Amino acid sequence: MRRVTLVSVVLLAATASMLAQSGLSKELESLQGTWVLTSSDGQSLEGSGQTTSVVITGDKYAQTQDGKVVERGTIKLDASKTPIAIDLLITEGDDANKTQLGVLRIDGDTITAKLSTPGSTNRPTDFTPAEGYVVLVAKKVKTTGLP
Repeated sequence: MRRVTLVSVVLLAATASMLAQSGLSKELESLQGTWVLTSSDGQSLEGSGQTTSVVITGDKYAQTQDGKVVERGTIKLDASKTPIAIDLLITEGDDANKTQLGVLRIDGDTITAKLSTPGSTNRPTDFTPAEGYVVLVAKKVKTTGLP
């Protein structure tokens, strides 16, 4: 039992060290990989004929629609806020040079985000659908690099 505890402590320390070296918060670390949107404002996207995904690598993201990159940018999280505050600093796409403010909930392999219109200075405070905002749910499918 003592040996298992020692191994567990070493593994936890190694994981904490790797996160510290990567410079990513545990929240941003949990977002790494590919996420496929499953619903928008409570409406299922399954069977819609389109696939929208977001690939997150480090603090960068790329949004694709049907395999084509439509937006790229940088993610900033503030986990000291409840819910977690997210800023998308859009660098490529129709909304380049705009910031999109939102809130985020991470639940294992599911994330829920409520985002303002790009360029708006209003940050949502909950996940209730409302005009001027979009509520998105995404499921993690695999870990990969930016397209």
